[in-house]
Amino acid sequence: MLTTFGRLALAPLFGLLLTSCATMSPEECKVADWGQIGQRDGMDGRTLGQLSDRAADCAKVGVSVDTQAYQKGRDQGLLSYCRPDNALRVGLSGGFYGGVCPPETHAEFLQRYESARYVWDLRNEVSSLDGRIENLERRLRDVNRSEEKRLADATTDEQRKAIRKAIDDERRDIRNDLSETDRRLRRKRDELRSAEFSLSNLR
Repeated sequence: MLTTFGRLALAPLFGLLLTSCATMSPEECKVADWGQIGQRDGMDGRTLGQLSDRAADCAKVGVSVDTQAYQKGRDQGLLSYCRPDNALRVGLSGGFYGGVCPPETHAEFLQRYESARYVWDLRNEVSSLDGRIENLERRLRDVNRSEEKRLADATTDEQRKAIRKAIDDERRDIRNDLSETDRRLRRKRDELRSAEFSLSNLR
């Protein structure tokens, strides 16, 4: 789980990722209601970098941003975004929090967000490890099924001996990997249960 400092240190990078692909067309710029746009961006938890992108897009067609109207709308939108229950929604969906909430709500929002995001991260890890185990078990079945054919294709005892050794080595490696992956999976499931329990106490 990333520390508070770690997540906030990444905020500029993720804020850039959130905004760099969002643009406004010339037509949208010409009819823009900047108050509504700001409110929508606030409700989405967008950083102020979004305003810079919008301003750059609209400047290309000679349209200026009504910064005051945008900021007022954004502040209204943030009232909705910065609710404690929304922090859980954002975290559990794997969303990013860019530190946009005002000081009076930031600390609680961040705590809830990080707890929820930790649960989301762990669920993904558990799912990934489950998938790895399924893949390893499939590989082991394939090795076992192919053994008879590989031996039948051999023409000498020396070749059959080499094939048996190679198959045994492959099986051993897969089983070792399975064992280690299973241990990691059990640990992650324990972590997930604990994280989910902690999160339930925040609801």
